[in-house]
Amino acid sequence: MRFLQILFLFIVLFSNCTSSSNGSLKDFEKQLNTLLEQKNYFKIRDLLASRQYQLTKEKELYYKAQIAKAFGERARSMSLIKELMTNYAHQLPDSILVNILDIQAENYLYNYEYGQAAQLYELILTKYPNQLDSNEKATVANAKALFGSLSKVGPQIMHAHPTVTINSYRNKFNHLMTPVKSEGIEADFIFDTGANLSAISEHMAKKLNLKMIDQEVELGSSTKIKVQTKLAVADSFYVGSILFEQVVFLVIPDEQLYFPQSKYQIEGIIGFPLIHAMEEMQMHKDGHICIPSIPKEKSLHNLMLVGLQPVVKLTSGKKTLYFTFDTGAKSSELSYKYFKENKANVEKYAQFQQNLRSGVGGTEKSSEYMLSKFPIRLGSKSAVLAKIPVKLEEYEFNNEFDGNLGQDLFMKFNTLIINFKYMYVDFE
Repeated sequence: MRFLQILFLFIVLFSNCTSSSNGSLKDFEKQLNTLLEQKNYFKIRDLLASRQYQLTKEKELYYKAQIAKAFGERARSMSLIKELMTNYAHQLPDSILVNILDIQAENYLYNYEYGQAAQLYELILTKYPNQLDSNEKATVANAKALFGSLSKVGPQIMHAHPTVTINSYRNKFNHLMTPVKSEGIEADFIFDTGANLSAISEHMAKKLNLKMIDQEVELGSSTKIKVQTKLAVADSFYVGSILFEQVVFLVIPDEQLYFPQSKYQIEGIIGFPLIHAMEEMQMHKDGHICIPSIPKEKSLHNLMLVGLQPVVKLTSGKKTLYFTFDTGAKSSELSYKYFKENKANVEKYAQFQQNLRSGVGGTEKSSEYMLSKFPIRLGSKSAVLAKIPVKLEEYEFNNEFDGNLGQDLFMKFNTLIINFKYMYVDFE
């Protein structure tokens, strides 16, 4: 499932503001700009590390600030931006200044400083409206409204804890159901890395006596159906035995979280802000989750963040691919981007079909090809998916990536490890 796409803000191409006549350097910068547009921070990181060409100082700072943000180095990203703006702001085009404000806003959001982020989105709208098309203006305005309404909410806090085992379980839909508690009331919420924000049904928000915020927000889901939601805050909220404070929820009408075909009501979803704060989670095949007190370092570094969305680097055969991953999704899928880039092979080897696609807001028909025996190597492990659909429509949540990983891959291994401190995904 996919519940909110707010911060997938645009990356405008870096305009050519160098007077250098070095064609190779210009080609190098063009390549970096194209990769920025594609949000391929892995390749940008590798190219910058190669030191193939000597960039001007302001461009080097700009690219490095983007990379630091994508790989979770928020303090470093902000430090690089400070140096860039202090010394070179006067010579940067407006398109770059807009991007810098966007980077800063995302860094603030990772630290749960909602008001600071909202101020930057407002600055983009008021000072640089000519840099935005109509869709971008709507996206930024929605982000400003959302986080502006949270400006008086303190940052989310996770209390220190020893290594914790959470007795989660998988329901009949293979959703990872995790025990939560607030105001002395217990419930089971879906543990969902694909949810950009945590969510709760309207009746459950009232039951837990959450503080309601008078602000409507439009969100998207894994379908193309738009949903109007409100916001609420839990002063204290337990995930297993881990205590959080100032937890923000999207409050979604009950009927939008009800699936009549299955008579299934979702009560709530543990989303990215809570999961990211845990730093490392070890999700076991039998359902239980281990949250270590000290995250383990590995040399993989195959995970990046785009907005409030984790994206993992993997290989399939000889191809390097980039996938969002979603512990709330039953099955993996390949995107329309993948289809366009592999059209001949997909049409030759896959079977066309129509399917139903469900998400917040309802169910819709979806056209796809079904591809067989799809190999994946992720982290230190390899697997083959017996079948994987290739979507023939573009969905906002992964239109820049090759696909989305779901439970069909995760269940092939005993343990899925997600580590946001050292930025990797692996299996054991």
